[in-house]
Amino acid sequence: MKYKDLGSMARYGIMAALFALLVSPAQAAMVSFLVVETGLNDEVASSQYSSLWEGGLMSVFFDAGHIVTNYPVARMDKKPSTDLSGNIGNDLDEAAEGGAEYFILGYLEHQVQGRSAVPTGITLRLYQTDSRKLVFEQSFPAGSGKNLNEEYQLAQNAGRLIISNIKDR
Repeated sequence: MKYKDLGSMARYGIMAALFALLVSPAQAAMVSFLVVETGLNDEVASSQYSSLWEGGLMSVFFDAGHIVTNYPVARMDKKPSTDLSGNIGNDLDEAAEGGAEYFILGYLEHQVQGRSAVPTGITLRLYQTDSRKLVFEQSFPAGSGKNLNEEYQLAQNAGRLIISNIKDR
């Protein structure tokens, strides 16, 4: 085979691969994330665990082909009795208006020890934005990793479990 023929074959192969990608049905859902720190007062600084969990969850969804967005980490004294009221409900409505099909709400619970806070657990809830229906809920240990890398892996494992509950997959 001549060098010129190989170049033509490679071009046709690339074009065929691109065509296959363009005609295959897209299965990506748009997912919006909100992490809420609970159990903290105004005197305690935010821990890095909020960003770590948010990043771990979002990376799994992104790697699975979903479109991900997030809201800035919020803070509340305690979990509200009704999840989707007030600012959280407004964030869900805004996510729906922006095209998100799912909204993941995570309550990262802390225990204050002096001037620092230690995470004790995270409750993750998956909602459909159009109906505001709770699709999945589970609590996970937070702050139990031996180091930040292990904690990040815990967040990713939680994300994988949530992905299995999305209907588009």
